[in-house]
Amino acid sequence: LDWFKKNHDPVRSLLTKEPRGSKEILAAVVTPKVTPGASFGLIYMDARRYPYLCGHATIGAVVTLAKTGFLKLDPGENKIGIDTPSGLMEARVTVDGDRVDSVAIQMIPSFVYLTGQQVAVEGFGRVPVDIVCTGGFFAMVDTDKIGIAAELTNKDRLIDLGMKVIDAANEQLQVSHPLRPDVATIDVTEFYDTQHENGNAWGKGMVIYGESHADRSPCGTGTAAKLALLHHNGRLGLNEPYTNYSPLGTSFKASLVKKEKIGNFDGLVTQIEGMAYITGIHQFTIEDHDPFPQGYLL
Repeated sequence: LDWFKKNHDPVRSLLTKEPRGSKEILAAVVTPKVTPGASFGLIYMDARRYPYLCGHATIGAVVTLAKTGFLKLDPGENKIGIDTPSGLMEARVTVDGDRVDSVAIQMIPSFVYLTGQQVAVEGFGRVPVDIVCTGGFFAMVDTDKIGIAAELTNKDRLIDLGMKVIDAANEQLQVSHPLRPDVATIDVTEFYDTQHENGNAWGKGMVIYGESHADRSPCGTGTAAKLALLHHNGRLGLNEPYTNYSPLGTSFKASLVKKEKIGNFDGLVTQIEGMAYITGIHQFTIEDHDPFPQGYLL
């Protein structure tokens, strides 16, 4: 990741900005493996930065590499190691005949870093936040406490507020990963709710990051952060099934599968399960006199 930043950042700009991409894009570069047991590695990037981890991009990469023949899979369950900037992850790919049925990933351990915080946001007031780390740091905002539901009708309002919360949290709070000192900023706001009824637990959310981007997926890292916070607050147990819904109504099946220490913090490993679909195979070009060889944002 450090090498790619220094030597190939124009590739990130080219692919994640207009006219070839957009601020809504999250891209993943496939790399050779660097860890025994891994099949390949991923570097995640968007129009602003390089996220340390992305669950839905990982599922998308696994499905794409399987369907295009890079990964040789057998019928039934296949275990695949994936290197990420946050460490090695394990994916379990279920194959039915010659069809990929689902991908389950055991995420990097999440841990609750700060609770009961408030940040002052200009034009809105004080916003209650909890800080959770899953690869990178999330500012978690319970929508019941701000009175704005995580619905598509509120998307523009939540994008604006979410980006302001990121800026305010970085100005007013300090964070530092206990094992990775380079992880020292809050990069994501997650608006969430949760419900329990008749032994079932579910909820929805809207995750804001990058260049004012609202995640279309249920967000793998966001799901892991949410479940770790719910467990910390006594609202979700280990191995208790949870369904997390995206703004589009798609979902990840999830559960907390084990505990793991991260420095002095109690970490929790979340397993998420979902699916992705190939929408196209693209070839991008840059002509010699293109005035925007690294793209642009409006």
